Amino acid sequence: MNLKNLPKKLTQYEQIHLLTHTDLDGIGPSIVLDAFGINHNPYYVETRKIDDVVMEKIAEQNDQELIIITDLSVNEETAAAIELVNNHPNGKYIILIDHHASAIYLNDFNWAEVKPEVNGIKMSATTLIFKSLLDASFEVSPLQRTTNEDDEVVIIQPEYSAKEKNEMLTRLTHFVENIRLYDTWDWHALSIQEAADLNTVFYSRRRHEFAKDRMNYILNGELFTEEDANYLHFSKEELRKLLKKKSKQMNIIENYQLLGHDTPVNIGVVETDSFFSELGNHLAEKFAEEIDCVFIISLVKNKVSLRSIGSTVDLSKIAKNYNGGGHPNASGCDLSALGPDFIQAIFNAQK
Repeated sequence: MNLKNLPKKLTQYEQIHLLTHTDLDGIGPSIVLDAFGINHNPYYVETRKIDDVVMEKIAEQNDQELIIITDLSVNEETAAAIELVNNHPNGKYIILIDHHASAIYLNDFNWAEVKPEVNGIKMSATTLIFKSLLDASFEVSPLQRTTNEDDEVVIIQPEYSAKEKNEMLTRLTHFVENIRLYDTWDWHALSIQEAADLNTVFYSRRRHEFAKDRMNYILNGELFTEEDANYLHFSKEELRKLLKKKSKQMNIIENYQLLGHDTPVNIGVVETDSFFSELGNHLAEKFAEEIDCVFIISLVKNKVSLRSIGSTVDLSKIAKNYNGGGHPNASGCDLSALGPDFIQAIFNAQK
């Protein structure tokens, strides 16, 4: 399945709803759609809530409305409901574009496209929707939003020259690649700090402000604002302190049997509410001889970020067994899904 199999002009639909994840690779598809001049309503959804939200949207969906799901997957029951919608020729349609290995089974449906890799290159959801629109011959033609005298949002579609479109496509391509580099952690292997900085800025800003400033970059060529630069200078020192502190605080749960993995594993456990990926990979590398994976707990969010290096443990299979998902080396689930036995194992490790 590919967007090019839809009507060439997505603007045929009276409404387009985008259901996407809450992270950097979740906001990326919305920015890409805006950059290609496709008006839509974005909804940012946590992984554990996607099935409920999709079913709610199906119940509300009117004729001539399209729902696009990106960077998220659905369970078999929700997939069956989507199939029913798409089999009725009433102008309603739903598509799903994802890159998580745990969602491969959805490729059995012709409305889903799940590609963890393309030609040996790890994909992101942002990259997949960007490529789909290019393949469908869409041109970069950014929407611009302003307000009228009544403080209502007004959408403007300016006319752009061929030169302007080419320049904006170059910037959009760079932006999309930065998201892919960060989301797949290729930035770390290739030492491309700008991609990590983009993610840091994303979590420091309100979502709509981040999107607005990145659209300004596509239009004018400034990836980071002065405010972004000041925050990045501050955050790098904070990250250095956090890595040092949490390396000392990490506890190791030995020989713990996780669902989705055949043999017991050693788990490094630490608690924090920031820099999940940076901390997880730092600890996985530093303690590679002692642990198989790292579980980073956020008590405030009731979330656990799972990180590993190498191919010994497939975290996407483990996370799926705890109502989560993700990639082989980077996944997530709710802390409560791991159950009281895991909580007790943390206390035992601390003793």
